[in-house]
Amino acid sequence: MEVENDMQKKSLTALVRHHLNHARDASSGRSAETVYGGHVHVLRQTLIALRAGRRLGEHDNLAEATVQVLEGRVVLTSGGASWSGWRGDLITMPPGRNSLEAVEDAVILLTVAKLIAPARRPPPIALGKPTADGGRDGTTEGTDTIVLDARTIPHAIRHAAVFGALDAVVPGFALDVIEPHDPQRMLAELQQSQPNTFDVSYIERGPELWRVRFSRA
Repeated sequence: MEVENDMQKKSLTALVRHHLNHARDASSGRSAETVYGGHVHVLRQTLIALRAGRRLGEHDNLAEATVQVLEGRVVLTSGGASWSGWRGDLITMPPGRNSLEAVEDAVILLTVAKLIAPARRPPPIALGKPTADGGRDGTTEGTDTIVLDARTIPHAIRHAAVFGALDAVVPGFALDVIEPHDPQRMLAELQQSQPNTFDVSYIERGPELWRVRFSRA
């Protein structure tokens, strides 16, 4: 996994033309591409083309987000209110449930900045302290550790899911990741992409599972 550090330039004009043509031909009536961002970034920008009459279904907006209309006309609906956007308009998405419909063939640039704060994270899970024989004594180490059981995540996206969860770890909190094997490869990728960002310690070392604790250095 590599973090993009070099300056990059993309032609939004060419992307608008390409994805609008693809949306018109696609049975779904839409086409999309992430033009910037990923699980190691706070900012994500996605270009979305919609055929007239197609919509992005209702979803909860839990971050700071804007919609820039690059082509056509759209209507953004939230909480019973609606806003029309034409080419060149920039709409700030309100918090809560939102939906967007293309009144005519349209292309938007959706920009989302993830909000990282303890209040937005799942409730912490108290853990038992490890004992000398690798077991647990039933006492708690506090209420600031969250557990992610990666064994339930498909192998193809497991590392991406773990790195995404690590993005939300703020000072004062820790993330325990449970793996079915020693996650040496994942740890090497993390060190390469985010060197010296996390303190890493093994809580359990097999044979049935490995439990690794991450906290911000």
